[in-house]
Amino acid sequence: MDQQELITQLSRQNRLLKQVLAVSATGLTVILLTAAASTENRGKFSEIDVERINIVSPEGKNQMVIANHLRLPGPIVDGKQVSRMGPQRPGMIFYNSTGDENGGFIFDGKLDDKGKPDAGMHFSMDRFGGDQQLSLGHFESGGTMESGLKIYDRGLQKDYDGLYDAYEKAPAGAEKDALLKKWKDAGGQQTNRLFVGKTRGKSSAVILADAKGKARIMMLVTPEGEPMLNFLDDNGKIIQSLPQKGSAK
Repeated sequence: MDQQELITQLSRQNRLLKQVLAVSATGLTVILLTAAASTENRGKFSEIDVERINIVSPEGKNQMVIANHLRLPGPIVDGKQVSRMGPQRPGMIFYNSTGDENGGFIFDGKLDDKGKPDAGMHFSMDRFGGDQQLSLGHFESGGTMESGLKIYDRGLQKDYDGLYDAYEKAPAGAEKDALLKKWKDAGGQQTNRLFVGKTRGKSSAVILADAKGKARIMMLVTPEGEPMLNFLDDNGKIIQSLPQKGSAK
């Protein structure tokens, strides 16, 4: 092969290489644009039927879950799923950046065996590493209703985790009583500290309670329009009431 033929062959190979590179670059561009479009793809629906929707972070962690009563997940505290109290209900659960439950909204409603409403709606906010500290709710049962805002006391899950299970499994006696006290002292028992709303007795009320959940101050207006302010002792007995009975109106 003389020098001229070599130059011609190299020139032909160079053109072929450029064509291959051009096709490869075009293909790569198409792939990248398609991938970008797929990540930004949006769907628009007039109506959908679904049992559960997970709103997740870019890392795949749940940030919010909307589900029916069978698919609503149990609470997650300190990275561990725990049992949810009460019957299964539909609702919406919120999660913090660590993946723990941060509060939620649940609801349900039906008629009991006597044909009376047994219903409720409950919106709660949880403390970090623990259970609810504030809730807004409406509840109906047995022909009565209660609606209001509540603020609670409850400790951290890590401080009382497992104590109640141990209490339930322990035989009756001093050991069982000691486990129950230990669970309460660790903050396992949720106590109501404040209620603002309408009571089942149909009075509008502000009720303040101590750390044991015992009402100590009750400010009420009865359905008949009678206002009162009651102070209670540790046993729930009224020690002072305003206005005093028999006082001039």
